[in-house]
Amino acid sequence: MELYLILLGAGVISGIFTLLFGFAGGFVVVPLVYHTIRWSEPTNSLAHQMAFKSAVATSLLFMLLNTGLATYRQYQQGKIHTPYLFPLAYWIGLGAILGTVVSQYLSADLLKWCFVLYLCVTIFDCIQRQIKGSQLEPIYPSSKKHANHLNQKKQSFMGILMGSIAAALGVGGSVMTVPFFRRKGLDMSSAVALANPLSVPVALAGCITLVLSQLFHAEDLGGHFLGYFHYPALLCLFVGGYFGLKIAMPWSGRLSNPLHERGYIVLLCLVLCSIFLPTI
Repeated sequence: MELYLILLGAGVISGIFTLLFGFAGGFVVVPLVYHTIRWSEPTNSLAHQMAFKSAVATSLLFMLLNTGLATYRQYQQGKIHTPYLFPLAYWIGLGAILGTVVSQYLSADLLKWCFVLYLCVTIFDCIQRQIKGSQLEPIYPSSKKHANHLNQKKQSFMGILMGSIAAALGVGGSVMTVPFFRRKGLDMSSAVALANPLSVPVALAGCITLVLSQLFHAEDLGGHFLGYFHYPALLCLFVGGYFGLKIAMPWSGRLSNPLHERGYIVLLCLVLCSIFLPTI
């Protein structure tokens, strides 16, 4: 029961971070769901052995629901600038499919250290921008000035890279999409608003791939599972996430650009630290 209450609280925090920073919370959700499954299922059961894969799957489905709802809220507020979404979203979706499939064969350590390297470079870049105190020009829905800087070659490469890493780790792509758009000149509020819809193809492609995998290679994990998805944990996370979004709504778009980025840097550092925490 305690773990489910923790999951409910994690859902609330995830909802807040999703709306304010584009963080779907996968780095917190995956270990929590993993430990919930390991604690609640018999040691010799298949569910116990498949706990990590189920945790990633549950995290992806929660991400799909959470970021989908956040995207809808931000779209209603007119904060999502569609010229940036396509075709980058398609490449991210393709990358997510590749990441979900390839992650089952590649070394987890290789993925982890590549991601650690990227995070270190990103944190350094964000801190450098803070030190310089650069003021970025805001964008508007009707403007295509910045969107033209996203050439096809860069979009395809970055989209596949971001989607594959995010899906392989069971997390949202915001740790890559937000810094990417910041380097393109967007303010923090606009970059974060784009992070949520761009996390949807990651979660959707990952979930579809896992469902198809279950159909072609059926594995019965027990009564608490729908395929690979652990639905008691998912329910706690979704309920918490819904209330988290409600709590964060009054603050959305109201943080100053420097303060917003400082908060984002802190979260990136926490993500970096969480990678080195034991997951078993």
